[in-house]
Amino acid sequence: MDIQQRILELPQKPGVYMMKDAASSILYVGKAKNLKKRISSYFHRSIEDIKTRALIANIREIDTIITDNETEALLLENNLIKQYKPKYNIELKENNQYPYLKITDETYPRILKARVKSKDGALYFGPYTRVKHLNRTIKSITDIFPIRRCTVDLDKHPRSAPCINYHVKKCACPCCGHIDRESYREMVRQVVLFLKGQNTTLLERIKEEMEQEAQRQNFERAIELRERYRAVQHLLSEQKMTTPKGEDEDIIGASFEGDTYAFTVLKKRKGKIIGKNDYTVHDSAGLGDVLEQFLLLYYEDSIDLPDTILLPMPVSTYATLRNYFKKRFDKNIRVYSPQKGLKRRLVDLACRNAGQYRREEIFRIVPSQALMEMKRQLKLDSKPSTIEAFDVSTTLGTYSVASMVRFTDGKPNKQEYRKFRIHYTREQNDVEMLREAVARRYQRLLNEKKPLPDLVLVDGGSQQVSGASEILERLGLRNLPVIGLAKRFEDIYVSGTDTPLRLDKGNEALRLLMAIRDEAHRFANTYHVSLRSKNALLTKLKTIPGIGDTLAGNILSALQSSESLSMEMLTSVKGLGNKKAAQVYELLLSG
Repeated sequence: MDIQQRILELPQKPGVYMMKDAASSILYVGKAKNLKKRISSYFHRSIEDIKTRALIANIREIDTIITDNETEALLLENNLIKQYKPKYNIELKENNQYPYLKITDETYPRILKARVKSKDGALYFGPYTRVKHLNRTIKSITDIFPIRRCTVDLDKHPRSAPCINYHVKKCACPCCGHIDRESYREMVRQVVLFLKGQNTTLLERIKEEMEQEAQRQNFERAIELRERYRAVQHLLSEQKMTTPKGEDEDIIGASFEGDTYAFTVLKKRKGKIIGKNDYTVHDSAGLGDVLEQFLLLYYEDSIDLPDTILLPMPVSTYATLRNYFKKRFDKNIRVYSPQKGLKRRLVDLACRNAGQYRREEIFRIVPSQALMEMKRQLKLDSKPSTIEAFDVSTTLGTYSVASMVRFTDGKPNKQEYRKFRIHYTREQNDVEMLREAVARRYQRLLNEKKPLPDLVLVDGGSQQVSGASEILERLGLRNLPVIGLAKRFEDIYVSGTDTPLRLDKGNEALRLLMAIRDEAHRFANTYHVSLRSKNALLTKLKTIPGIGDTLAGNILSALQSSESLSMEMLTSVKGLGNKKAAQVYELLLSG
């Protein structure tokens, strides 16, 4: 593997990376807030540590697993290190385990922190990588559900007088008969449902109180509640990597473009995610059919069968699959597609990893060979060393944008990426928007006497190619070749020809064109989403009397340059007094 090329493919997302040797043995497992930046740092700086230099010298392959946040990455890293015991990782000691949230097995259960997970009949949730988040979570729960936290064993030592927690409404005080046993245990059951990700009542209650405090201008209290809200959100997300039930599950994720399908299998054993497997399939059948075929092939000779298989979508052959597993392996395996809750979030995570793998697979080409193959297939006069690709993104003609990405020698040249806000096309007309972007791009290159690309690629078919070609001809650039790549069958439309060119899906020229087209699409969508979000916030700010375009723009600039929202930051905005700052703070805090 070309490590430098692999780094270009890496996502700028949180996750875990596994560095492997020539025999695909895992040498090192690490976590990162940004996988691309973290892994790049190993190869773009001088390393003094002898052990790290030895690690880098032996790396031949890098695999990644995307997570939703850095906390999940930390938990997954812990699972993988224990599973594979990599040579270059520091051995983790069991006494360094992260804390759990514990609900005791008593007549009147308590909610506690626990460092050790024991077989004592209690329920354990976590582990949690940050004690402060666990403390806030327990406090948030006991603020709304007054479960006792004292150390008294009421089964052995009943009390007759309430403690201070009862008087400050932090405990229902079952020891003094202020709540009956069934009502108390029902309250505990509701907390358990929430902790399992099946109930959002607590989040809604915190948000409601937060909004009320903001309206009363009790900003300090509102900030405290906001922090609690975030702590509970951490609780919901942190449970994905490690769950208390100890399940054996395979979580299947899928992603496809045209007839190229990618599947990721996240392996959960004894309640912990311990790894993943990635596969690609080329098939013209629909996702449901391809998924069923994949399952049969994947498990055909498996010796590590789970108890449950979670699918990204419902299939019509649940019963057939279950019967197949029973007859072949003499095991009852549950197969289904979860629609909500923790299981759905796990499937969504697997799908995101499948999407990343599909994009990486497209880039796994030899650029020089792909460009020479492109020259041959497109009958170009020379190798297209510089390719510029266009895509447009719009919502019914609003917030319309176009993107242009440049690839040099088959690799992204991000310094030369450009984005365009569409000014002259108001209706939903992709061809006219594309024409505008092409005209503005190449008129500017001509004015500035800058070099032109060797090939122009547009997302679409004959209409898009004709539109772009007409603009280039008006600019006197009729010799600049234009092609289009249509998504359905990945047909290539060449300017001046009537019949599209259809190449094999494994053809390196086609794979490079698909990668360039997808990158233009990603860049356009990113700009489109950011523009919509910015405009939505500006519109929201202008609902406050006395805030117009200029002042709203100043507020937005301050928000973008500040690490956190605060009254001090808002009152520093020119033209925004204390009263309006309080209104803005309340508006933003309420979401």
